[in-house]
Amino acid sequence: MLVADVMTSPAVSIRRGAPLEEAIQLLGAARISALPVVDAELRVVGIVSEADILREPLPRDPRAHLWPPEAIVRRDLTVDDVMTDDTVCVTAHTDCSDVALALADTGWKSMPVVEDGHLVGMVSRSDILRSLAVPDEITTQAVLGAFAAAGHPEWVAVVRSGHVTVDPPVTDLGEAALATASTVPGVRSVQLGSPAEDPDHEAGPER
Repeated sequence: MLVADVMTSPAVSIRRGAPLEEAIQLLGAARISALPVVDAELRVVGIVSEADILREPLPRDPRAHLWPPEAIVRRDLTVDDVMTDDTVCVTAHTDCSDVALALADTGWKSMPVVEDGHLVGMVSRSDILRSLAVPDEITTQAVLGAFAAAGHPEWVAVVRSGHVTVDPPVTDLGEAALATASTVPGVRSVQLGSPAEDPDHEAGPER
């Protein structure tokens, strides 16, 4: 899958210099974990996340402490004060497998999607997970549709928990069948061969 297949577009964003309170309201209303910060030309200049905001001190509740809470001096913060400005972005043509690894390794929850530096969407861990939770019946129809669009409606696919087996094997065009099925959102792996009764059985080359 490519990022274009799963990303959220258009993305909720916030302008550079906006009050931090505006970012808090946007994050809460949209129920998202991060906001890309953009300039007047919608170029990504940073990102502000829940974690960035929570680093700012919150007033202590006296019910949880044995001493009166200290007064917090409030400042007129903007998103520029708390955002991360070395933002890592991806493009719509980035492979979702690469994005999934990056999100898992860094602990980030989402990444901006850009085209020529301009924000076009956001891709999150939830977006990728939802794409993997497609029912097998829907994935089967999508794979068969992709085969038909490729000019091979005679190819047959069996889908189990997102794992696709092209059956019967297409020995002369096996690589083409594998590549075609691999482009369908929701597909977790593709192989050639007859599926066994054991759903964990693997036969033939797999991708």
